[in-house]
Amino acid sequence: MFSPPIMAEDDVLADQPWLGNHVPSLLPVAWDEIQRHKWIESEKARRDVGQAAVTDWLRRFWWRFCRWRRIEHVEGICRWYEFSHDDFAKIVRPILEDDRLMLVIIELMKADHIRVMNDLEVIEWARDVGLPMDRVLEILGDIHINVARLDPPVEWLRRPTSSPVNRTLHS
Repeated sequence: MFSPPIMAEDDVLADQPWLGNHVPSLLPVAWDEIQRHKWIESEKARRDVGQAAVTDWLRRFWWRFCRWRRIEHVEGICRWYEFSHDDFAKIVRPILEDDRLMLVIIELMKADHIRVMNDLEVIEWARDVGLPMDRVLEILGDIHINVARLDPPVEWLRRPTSSPVNRTLHS
């Protein structure tokens, strides 16, 4: 398990009691999602699919999972260890100050409900509707969605299955 870095005395966020002492890591939350995926896929196959489900989830959902957590982080919904504490709730103030373009862009990025739009898609949209590109780029810099391109732990790709023999699940 990873532990959060020790914060310096002059760290402004360290003095905020509403942040709490525990900053969760993406890894145990992702592992729980992987285990759910493995259970569902095993149920569908009526056998333990093992490591294949882990690899499948990492290939299909890992980056999407990380991008959604990044959005949660900059919105101030949940602080994640893997992202800078300076970025936590970074977009709340502009939204509270009625920065409608920030609000529109963040909602546009989340609109799909399946994936988060990337910077290029937002830039193309802004160009098509004639928005001031300097401001759009500034907002995208604040959100910094590309920092969510984290690699999954290599050991997850190499974990052995729980059993060397595939067992049939009871119906």
